[in-house]
Amino acid sequence: MISTLILNRPGVLSLVMLLTLACLYSLGFLSASMATLEVGPYFAGAARVIFASIFLLAVAHVSGAGLVRGRKLWMMASIYGVVSLSLPFIVLPWTLVYVSTTTASIYYAVIPIKVLLLSRIFIGTPITHRKWTGFTMASAGIIILALAGMAGDDSVSAAPLIQDSIGGGLPVWIPHLACIMTALFIAGGGVLFQLMPRASAISITASAFLAGNILAIPVALMFLPAAMPGPAGVGWLLCAGVLVSGCGMLVRGHLIQRENAVYTSSNGYIVPLVTGLFGVTILGESIGLISVLAYMLVLGGLLLSRR
Repeated sequence: MISTLILNRPGVLSLVMLLTLACLYSLGFLSASMATLEVGPYFAGAARVIFASIFLLAVAHVSGAGLVRGRKLWMMASIYGVVSLSLPFIVLPWTLVYVSTTTASIYYAVIPIKVLLLSRIFIGTPITHRKWTGFTMASAGIIILALAGMAGDDSVSAAPLIQDSIGGGLPVWIPHLACIMTALFIAGGGVLFQLMPRASAISITASAFLAGNILAIPVALMFLPAAMPGPAGVGWLLCAGVLVSGCGMLVRGHLIQRENAVYTSSNGYIVPLVTGLFGVTILGESIGLISVLAYMLVLGGLLLSRR
């Protein structure tokens, strides 16, 4: 009955894909932190890209989709892969040494508004006064969160489990800024994906991750772990690479083509809630009033910008 409903109602299928994507992205924050405990942040991020590319190349081969063709599409897929996939995925585990997974997910929740602004610039999507109000409200939430982090608020900092294992004396504003910037790169990738010539989402995503290895492989070789990770570490690396990145990006690509980049990025409404649940129960993070207030402002801004 459920499968019949999904097949007969395309909107329902899109919603199911959106919710699935949100859960996968939440798992991405958790797996990045857990893999970091085993192999360090840089190798964890690079391995995520490498495993995802291997998985997606296999999917492209088995499905018959293959890689993209044509110089223009290869160039766009390569930019997408290096700037909007590989770079953010490599940087994310490092930011989670300083920033809680819940805080990072709130920064990433603003991606829909960033997509909207970039869509306005590059595609001509109109922005109403209501949407500008939403942008302002969400930005206020991000500013409050960033200021709390710079002030050393424990509720937006990484869990003691991560801090004690990795350590680091970097000024706290740098990882917060890195979260904001990598979210912008991901938003730009959504718009770029929408601008690409029509092609299979599998082909584009596999080609993009293949190109992303230009950055991922050198980073992995530079930061090889001192010892072979245990079964748990390998499991989290595979989870991040195959399940979250491989399967997640396939869902994302199909959903962008079914709907659009703005609709797809609205999974950010749900991700902080699921990520917060993972962070508190598994990592031992704390969620304070600042995080709740920031999320409410971001959520309010997102809802306003949807109109």
